[in-house]
Order: sequence, then C-alpha cells, then structure tokens
Amino acid sequence: MLVLKNIKKEYKVADTKFLALKGINLDFRENEFVSILGPSGSGKTTLLNIIGGLDHYSEGQLIINGRETSEFKEKDWNVYRNHRIGFIFQSYNLIPHQSVISNVELALTIAGLSKEERTKKAKEALDKVGLSDQYYKKPNQLSGGQSQRVAIARALVNDPEILLADEPTGALDTKTSVQIMDLIKEVAKDRLVIMVTHNPDLAEKYSTRIINLLDGNVLDDSNPLTNKEKESLYNKKPSNKKEQAKMTWWTTFKLSIQNLLNKRNRSILTSIASSIGIIGISLVLSLSFGVQSFITKTQEDMLSGNPITITKSALDLESMMSGMTIGEKVEVFKEIGYVGVEKVVEMIAKRSQQSSSMFIENDITEEYINYVLDMPKEDYAAIYLDREIDITNNLYFDFYENDTEFENISVSALKTIYTSILKENEATSSYANLISNFTNILAEAPNNSSYILEQYDILEGKVAESKNEIMLVLNSDGLISDLTLAQLGYYNQKQFINMILKALDDPKYDSSIVDIEKFSYEELMNKKFVWYPNDIVFKENNLPNKEFNPFYYNAYSRDFETNDQGIELKVVGILEPKEHINYGSLTSGFYYTNELTNHIIENSSESKIVKYFNEKGDNYIINSGKINGGGEIGITFKYSYNYLGEDRLNLTGFVGKTNQMADMIGAINPNIQSLYSLTKRDVGGEPLASKISIYPVNLKHKDKVTEYLDNWNNMDEDREKIVYSDNLSIVFAMIQNIINVITIALIGFTTLALVVSCVMIAIITYVSVVERVKEIGVIRSLGGSKKDVSNLFVAETVIIGLSAGIIAIGFTYLATFIINLIVVKSLGSNIAGFPAHYAIIMISISVLLTVISGLIPSRSAAKKDPVEALRTE
Repeated sequence: MLVLKNIKKEYKVADTKFLALKGINLDFRENEFVSILGPSGSGKTTLLNIIGGLDHYSEGQLIINGRETSEFKEKDWNVYRNHRIGFIFQSYNLIPHQSVISNVELALTIAGLSKEERTKKAKEALDKVGLSDQYYKKPNQLSGGQSQRVAIARALVNDPEILLADEPTGALDTKTSVQIMDLIKEVAKDRLVIMVTHNPDLAEKYSTRIINLLDGNVLDDSNPLTNKEKESLYNKKPSNKKEQAKMTWWTTFKLSIQNLLNKRNRSILTSIASSIGIIGISLVLSLSFGVQSFITKTQEDMLSGNPITITKSALDLESMMSGMTIGEKVEVFKEIGYVGVEKVVEMIAKRSQQSSSMFIENDITEEYINYVLDMPKEDYAAIYLDREIDITNNLYFDFYENDTEFENISVSALKTIYTSILKENEATSSYANLISNFTNILAEAPNNSSYILEQYDILEGKVAESKNEIMLVLNSDGLISDLTLAQLGYYNQKQFINMILKALDDPKYDSSIVDIEKFSYEELMNKKFVWYPNDIVFKENNLPNKEFNPFYYNAYSRDFETNDQGIELKVVGILEPKEHINYGSLTSGFYYTNELTNHIIENSSESKIVKYFNEKGDNYIINSGKINGGGEIGITFKYSYNYLGEDRLNLTGFVGKTNQMADMIGAINPNIQSLYSLTKRDVGGEPLASKISIYPVNLKHKDKVTEYLDNWNNMDEDREKIVYSDNLSIVFAMIQNIINVITIALIGFTTLALVVSCVMIAIITYVSVVERVKEIGVIRSLGGSKKDVSNLFVAETVIIGLSAGIIAIGFTYLATFIINLIVVKSLGSNIAGFPAHYAIIMISISVLLTVISGLIPSRSAAKKDPVEALRTE
C-alpha cells in the first residue's frame, strides 16, 4: 500500500526557496502500471525519488503499508529501499568494476542472503531478462539494451513490491525501447510499477494509469482509486516481517578490492608511496633492535667474564655517573662599578666532597659472606671468594739455564729477573714494570667444574679439582702469552733475551738459538711446580737490621733444608673457550683450585710471618724499596743474571706487589721507582675473602642476584650498606640510553614521512570518493546505509594500508638481510633484526594511519545525497 497525502518538497537554491512539489495527493494500487508524465521541471523525478525513499518530503504524509514514514528511522528507509523498492535508471547505473552477476547480487548481499542463495536468485533474474549467457561480463562489454536488462534484473532480484523506472528507455533506440517496455509490462502483472517518462506514446501503449504533473501539482489522473479501493487500501495492516539491509564487511572489502584492481597501477603506486614512512620507522627499529640484541648478546657473553663483585674498597660507579653533570649554572648578579668573585675554592671543595663520596669501604664480614653463599642456587652459576693470596712467592719449579744445568727458583724471583732483563734494553725499559699487568700468571679458578665446562672445551686432560692440580687455559685463538710461559720457566734466559732482540730487529739477535713458537701438550703438562709453606719461604731475620728487614726471602728452593712439606702441583688439563664464547670467566693463564687455597689459608695461619702481621695490626704493610738510594728495606732476596755475556751479580730483589698506577706512570717517567708492598693477605693470613665474585646464570637471573644483594641493605636500616659493583650493567645502560635517544630522534624524523603519507592517503581517498559518487548513489538506492558507504572507503584505506605495510615490511626484511650481510664479516654478528611482532605492529600502524587518513573523505562520502550522487556522470 502506497499513499501520498499533501506531499510538498522544498529546495533551497542560493538564498531563495523553490517548491518542487506543491501538495501531491495520490493513492496507488498494489498491482498497476503507472506512468507519470510532465514537462521538465514539473517534479516527476522528485516525486519518484520521494516514493523510492531516496529523497524526503518537506511536508505531508507518505504512508507505506499502513505505516506513516515520519516514524521511519534511517534503518527503516534502508530496509524499504532494499526489500520494497526496485529502481530502474535511465543511465543504468551499473558499477563498472563489478561483473554483471555481481551487480545483480548487490541488492541481495545488502539483504543478508547467503552466497549460494544470492547466486541462484541473481542467475534466475538474469535468465528472466534474457541474459543467461552474460553472467561474468563487465558492464563496458554490454550494449545499452543489455545494460538496461541488467538494471531491471537488479531491480527485480529482491522481488520488490514497487518497481520505479526513471526514463528507462531514454538512452535506447526505438527497437530496444520496445523490448524493454515489453519486459517492464510483463513485470507489472504482479506488482506496482511507477514509470517517469517524457514519451506519451509509450505511456498510452503500456501503462494502465497515467498521471500528468505540471509545476509540482497533479494536473490529471486517468485512473484514480475508487472510494471502495481506498477503503480497502487504508484498512490493510502493516507488515511485521523482520528484515535487514546492511552490507557485510566482506562485500565492502570485495567492492573496494575490485575498485583498486580496476585502477591497479595507481593503487600500487599509492601503496608504495604510503609505505615510505613505515619503511623509515621499520629500518630504524630494525637497527635499534639489532643493536640492542647485539648488546644483550654481548652482555650475555661478557657476563661470565664480568661478574658482580663486592670488594672491601670500591668505586661506586653508579653514584659517580648520577653525580656527573655537564655543567652547573651559577646565578650571577652584575653590579656596575664592581667585579664579582668567582668561588672556585667552594667549587673545588664541593667537587672534592662529591668525589670522596664515590669511594666506599665495604665491611665484608663472615655473616655477609654466609648470606651471599645462601643465595638461591638457580640464580648463580658460581660464587668465587677471593682471598687475594699471592701464590707466586711460594711456587717453585725447575728452571733450565743451560742444556744440562738447572736450579729450583720461585715464580716471583724469575719474574724479577725477566723484568730486569727488559730494563736492560732501552726500547723496553719503560715498560718493564708493566710485565705483571700484561699477564695473568696464576689465579684461583671458580669452584664449579660444570660452569667451567659450559664455557671451555678440554683439549687435553681434565679440569683441575684437587689441591695438587692446576690447569692451563688458552685464549679463543688457542694461544698463551709468551710472557706467562717465560715467567713460569718454559723459556730460559737466553731464549727470553733472544725473543726481545728478534722483536726489535736488534743485530745482536742470535739465530742459532731456537725460537720456540709452539709447545706440545706433553711439554706443557710435564712441567712440575711445588708450593712451599711460608715458614720455609720466609725466614726470620735475626740480624741488627730486623726493624727494616723482618724476614728474608728464599728465592731458590735449593736453599731449603727439607722439601717434604711442599705440595707438588701438576698441570692436569689444557682448556680452550668454546666457539661461541667470546668472554669467558677465565682469561688465558694457569689456574689452581679452591682446595689449594683452603690448604694455604689453613697452613699459613700459624706461620711466623702471619703472626708478625698479627702483632703489627690488621692494616700493617711491609713496604720494600731503597732509602734515598741507600740500603734496602722490607723483604729482599739476591739474584743474578747474564745479559749478552755480561753478568749482573748479587742484585737485590723485592718481595711484594707493585702499584699499577705507579707502574703506568713509570712507563712515561723512568725516574719514578715502583714501591713493593706485602700484606697479610698476600701470604695467606686472611681467611675471609676480600672480594666476592658472583657469576649469574644469565641476565634475567642477574637481576635476581642484584635484588638479593639489595635485600641485605634493606633488612636493617642501621647496618652499614654493602655496595656491589655491576659495572657491566652501568656501561650497557648508558649505551642503551644513547641508543634509545637516537632511536626516538630518528623515529621522530621519519614520522614526517608518515605525515606526508597520511595527507596523500586522505587526498587519494577523496579522489576515490569523487570517482565513485555514482556507485555511492547505487548502493544507497539498493538499501545501503550511510555507514555502509563510509565502510566502503574505510575498507579501501585498510587495503591500501595493509598493502603499504606489507611492502614496507618486505623491504625492511630485505634491507635487514643486506645490512647484516655487509657487517657480519666485520662484527661477527648481525646488527639488524626485525622480529615478527614488530612486523605485525608496523602493519597495524600502517593500517591504522591510513584508516585515520581516510576517515574525513569516507564520512564525506556517507553524507552524499543519493539523488545527487545518481545524477553524477
């Protein structure tokens, strides 16, 4: 049922108002063929659009199936156009990038029918209009008559109650017009057909009722309804059938994909251009992630070689870093006629106070050591308690001076001899005192064989475990320093001197002396060392100079009265870092066991030299050197050597360690003499460790280790805090912060490209809206909502954004591969990386940005007047 009561339609033209319909009163039967005639501007098409729900009246009542349309919401109008109305347009209004059957299916798609049902009905409708062989052609492949038949099939496919035809034959020749009119007349047998036409002959021939309009008024009606027909019509109850009119997202995407494929070259270029900003950010993230991964991997590698340490005296690097400032701004008040005083003294005092606070003294007690040892075992691989014993004073070996002669000498004594030999040569004299800093002769290994075997391969033998076992650790190239081997007696004096001469291209080099460039495993492992207790090595000095020389040192074991108290140490294994280990817990050198350390501590506690230290006090140090170039003080010994045929006899050697800083300064200024110092710790008199090294399992567990150590300070506020050193984290945190700043800066810069891309997407989407205005009108005429139209262009931006993102990610992976290919040889590791979740995030950002860019154009598309849209060419 369709009833129009006093329908008026007013348009605004510039500043004036134009009344297109001036009060139309019409009733329509459910089954009749009505032709509306009238000259141009009489209101024919306006009336048709109001009946079809494409346009809305200004005043009056439009009653559809007993329901007043003033109650209609947007959804109701969409359902009405989709299920009650079928439109046939003069210009066909087919969507060019869709096939014939897809054009016909569109109304069914909006109605929510399944794919199978849509295809069946669309084919039936096309068969009915004689196009059974044209299903998959595009509109541009059809004639005018065929195109109009497709339009009729589309109008009929949803079996509408009302068929509206606007000049259906206006663009056709006479013969085709007759065919189309015959088809429409056939359709009108079981429904209401309202046709607008300029041709009175067609109206007379085919229609059952002719209505003439003039200047917005009904001039004549050839077959108005009788009162009885009106009464029957008005008493009809409205339908309560639940219907929908909504485009699915799949249809929306399908239409957008087809449109983009129809303009594929432009679409490809748009996607590539849109991807530039994403490529820039992705490459920055790729490099940032790669560098961060490289740093993390390096940190993991360096973790074993850089444990968390707690020492008695330490530099609080964290406080130092937080206290550093680029510059302090001092507020200055200038006064004419006066000169201000810059407070340099105050600045120095404050700086000095700040610097002194960076040095801390930790009170490492037995309680604290036990607390550390009670740490959860799953968090650390090994804990090394360093008692800082100088084993070189007590370790002796057979030293072959000639092919047949040898003597037992201590490591300390031989180190002194070779240091003196280096001083003989002008080229090496400045660096002679640095010999001990270049090499790690002997040290205690972490007390965990499994941890060592995780990092090192055994080339020969086994890992040292007993107190009489030592092992040799090579570097990653399978080498050991010649200085280390020389100080342990693997080179005699002649060979050592000859090595120096050869390195300096000295003419005194003796080519007859064999240069030893490699040692067999057998040669290295057959070397025997003997550790002697303090009371054998250090003898009390009962002479008058006891105040300056409390003990004298036996540099040669041949002077010992008995050798049965010594412990013979044997090299039982040769180890090399595993291929993937760059920074192991052990540097190259010789290592003894914790078992030997415990034995030394136990044996040394009752030794005379330790008791001497106990009498003098815990902080007492025996310093060795010369008084104004005169007599020696401290603990000394006599040694001799021969340099190129010249004997150096009865020289004085000093026992103890030298200051590393003084050695470095001495390399610059030879006049500065090193001072030797010997402490209670050096001779094994301190059972408590002065340094604790904790080797975490990995970086994740390292955080748990530091958290555990922090708990010690938090448990008791009155307790003196213990500060640990985690230098690795501090350094890498600084690097990480720098990388983050650079990354943010680069992303900020590349974001400009994204902004340009967004503007471009908005422009291109707007162009697409302009190009598809007629399609918008068609979709609205078939029952599509404003939201459906908006979604159509949102889908297009999603597809472009998705394509741009995929292109960007593909290029990023390619660039990442090339970058890594270039740098991997020099760095030995990849420097760029782009994980899958980064790719997903960047694609999502690309889609999101393009959608945001297309929101304004898509909304403008949704606001298009469907009537105006259908008129667009």
